[in-house]
Amino acid sequence: MSNIVSGLIVVAFAALIGFMGLVVKVRFFPVKEEEEREDVAGYVTMVVGVIYALILALALVAVWENKDSAEGHVATESSALHELYLLGATMAPADQQRVQTAATAYEEYVVNTEWPKLRNGDEIDNTGWTLLTTLRTAVLTSDTGTTARQDVLSDATTQLSTLADARRGRLDDATKRMPPVLWIGLILGGILTIGLTFAYGIEQRFTHIGMVMGMVALIGFMLILIYNLENPFNHGLGADPEPFKRLFD
Repeated sequence: MSNIVSGLIVVAFAALIGFMGLVVKVRFFPVKEEEEREDVAGYVTMVVGVIYALILALALVAVWENKDSAEGHVATESSALHELYLLGATMAPADQQRVQTAATAYEEYVVNTEWPKLRNGDEIDNTGWTLLTTLRTAVLTSDTGTTARQDVLSDATTQLSTLADARRGRLDDATKRMPPVLWIGLILGGILTIGLTFAYGIEQRFTHIGMVMGMVALIGFMLILIYNLENPFNHGLGADPEPFKRLFD
């Protein structure tokens, strides 16, 4: 809820800035009645607006795809881990305890320790991989004296590979960020696009003010959305550890 409220405040503030800027322009730099609107200026404004809209769309699509990729890896990882936990129940009692204990330890570490680091953008150490190695050792050293247990081991080995690949993909998703130069383009492009709207004089000034405020609010909203989605594990909009909690709680 705090993210939503802060986002609305920023959007309202951006609209207010657009309103104040247009009022200052109209008050101190009025358009003369005999001044004719230049077709070239209108063409330039249109081109800049279209290009900026494309940049915004591409940036939004990029961060949204990263979020979807992160959610997919989380779902796959939690499902494979849960399957290993269930397969452990079919092993010998000693092996069952070791496998299920290792699976639970991995899940608790991911949810309680690793996830806050993902949300804050902190570096992830090798503890998770160590716990995964412990789980792999518990599975691969289990008793395979019967054909049924050999089949279980085969299935468990497949799930271990799936789990490792999904974890690798999740950690890779956490490092994906938009380059700073793109952020510079988004911000400067927004300022330029809004600034060009001040170049025209409209007889119905309230209509002009409303149009500018709406444009500024929309651009501000889009920038906030892109900023929040840039980290695919951001609280509220990004991937969360619910798949792990739902399967193990």
